[in-house]
Amino acid sequence: MNRFLYNVFLHTLVAPFLAAYYLPKIALRSKYRRSLSGKLGRLPESFVPETLARPRIWFHAVSVGEVVALSPLVAAVKELTPSASVIVSTGTETGQDQAAEMIPEADGLIYLPLDFPAFVDPVVQRIQPDLFVLMETELWPNLIHSLKKTGAKVALANGRISDRSFPRYKRLRALFSPVLEQIDLFLMSSDSDARRISEMAAPASRIQITGNTKFDAALTEIPVEAEERIRDMFSLAPNAKVFVAGSTHPGEHEMVLDAYLSLREEFPDLVLILVPRHIERTPSIIAAMKDRNMAAPFLRSSVDQGTRRRDEPVIIVDCTGELFQVFSVASLVFMGGSLVPKGGQNILEPAAWGKVVMFGPSMEDFRDARDILVRAGAGREVAGTSDLVKKATEVLSNPQEAERLGKKGREEILRQVGSAKKNAELLTRLIGAK
Repeated sequence: MNRFLYNVFLHTLVAPFLAAYYLPKIALRSKYRRSLSGKLGRLPESFVPETLARPRIWFHAVSVGEVVALSPLVAAVKELTPSASVIVSTGTETGQDQAAEMIPEADGLIYLPLDFPAFVDPVVQRIQPDLFVLMETELWPNLIHSLKKTGAKVALANGRISDRSFPRYKRLRALFSPVLEQIDLFLMSSDSDARRISEMAAPASRIQITGNTKFDAALTEIPVEAEERIRDMFSLAPNAKVFVAGSTHPGEHEMVLDAYLSLREEFPDLVLILVPRHIERTPSIIAAMKDRNMAAPFLRSSVDQGTRRRDEPVIIVDCTGELFQVFSVASLVFMGGSLVPKGGQNILEPAAWGKVVMFGPSMEDFRDARDILVRAGAGREVAGTSDLVKKATEVLSNPQEAERLGKKGREEILRQVGSAKKNAELLTRLIGAK
């Protein structure tokens, strides 16, 4: 009955909304056309799942963050079960690009179909997975129903219930309870996440706490050559003071620019590298700089056109996939999605480089990493622009202490590594592959 009501809602209200929202984007922007056929239930012609060996394990990661967390898990599964075939689906184009780069073990990369029976059923029937693994919290009733009809095991890995989504899930408990009943294993990131999924009606006997694979992802491999490459790309001296603002959102771009202008009064040679969460925001950031009478920035994309940075004090990284390496040159890091209510961005990546990281109060999506870094002194919460200036000044004024605290933060994060192996062991055991 619950799934029937869900489908009535899906077809009568959600479908018209999706059409109205996406059709203009598909018409105007080519990146949305890349995923359209996949979301409507068509597999790439080059992908023939019927030929894949068993066991077939299908992993789903929504976007870049989930793909990063998935990477060490897939590697650990393949180490335990080398004969397994791996299919990876994503929900976004950027996630698909990231998966192609980070998960070489994948035998197929696809887009997850929209959760309509007409789209999900044909894909599930063709892939016929032995195990389907959802990263974090992606609960799609029709997809899970279709998977269980084929006899597949279904698991949730790196399970996380954010502060923002938990009240909504509890209100919709009647809808999600039957869905959770169909999931065979819940591998949760923390005690809090385990308690929350239990309150949502997940069977207690199927819940295990295995940690967060994002810790493994952040610390598995540090490209030691990255710092030299980034310094050369941006013509940065070895002793340059660099303020990296990563994954910033609208509302934060402006606060970062204001903080930077204040910091330049005490540190006149300070360079700002601003990496927006969405690179299409670059024109609005440039406009905000003009409003503040700031000189035009140096754009990362101009490097590919053969242009060298001269003395532009602000660099905007208007390309994707380089933020992790950019952290290597940072004297100071601020992570976005945190001074606006977005739940925070991945503070583990700068911590992996041994950097002191600053962030706003909205860190629900990375609360475990936040708590660890704050306890180590390598994570500092800021309330707004003036607080960011104050705490940034402390870091820039005492680089030796910042280096000591950053190293301590990295050591504390290293203690958390091992979740990918735990998850892999339980997943392979679920299908009798170990």
